[in-house]
Amino acid sequence: MADIFDEVSEELKQDQIKKIWHDYSKYIISISIILLASGLGYFFYDKWKIEKLEVSSSQFFSGLEKLEEKNFQSSLDYFSKGINQDNLGYKTLSLFGIAEANFKIGKIDEMILNYKDIYENPNIDIYYRDLSRLLSVMKDNKSSFAKQKQILEPILNSPSKLQLLAAELEILLLIRFDKIDEAKLSLTKLLKRTDISFEQKNRLDLINKVYNSNVN
Repeated sequence: MADIFDEVSEELKQDQIKKIWHDYSKYIISISIILLASGLGYFFYDKWKIEKLEVSSSQFFSGLEKLEEKNFQSSLDYFSKGINQDNLGYKTLSLFGIAEANFKIGKIDEMILNYKDIYENPNIDIYYRDLSRLLSVMKDNKSSFAKQKQILEPILNSPSKLQLLAAELEILLLIRFDKIDEAKLSLTKLLKRTDISFEQKNRLDLINKVYNSNVN
């Protein structure tokens, strides 16, 4: 009888932790989008206003507008023109835009390839290449655990500015694939780091409390 209760307790803990990560994963995505927008979008938006709408900026912001209007095919058309521009910044932004439009349409395989085009391009700043890796894993609901973990590895094994978010995403990935014991070990390891933010620590503490409250 005790074994039955132990099994039920463990299932409840797994359900609780999955629910928490489901609720909080959107914040990770939001943070990444904000970082992308602040790091690239506003710079090019200011440039766009100053230079009175260059061809490349016109196409990019038209693509953004169509994306916001949920006219995803039109946004793809505009972003696709952007990747043919000489400006590497707009090419990179357009690839992010194409990936997001493909994600909204449900073309996950195409989205994965779009992000791959970014993180495998050595001419693009490493920060944005790492960001494309994070977004690829966050939005990929098709690939195997091994494939997604492989995409995260370069961030986890480097002093990237996005390493902490990648470590948090790794835990989410482990939970998504029911690797609960590994997720708990990674969670404990991440909580011991002194450089995590207050918000991140709160999210991780919440996961930790789910298990601590069900030990008995």
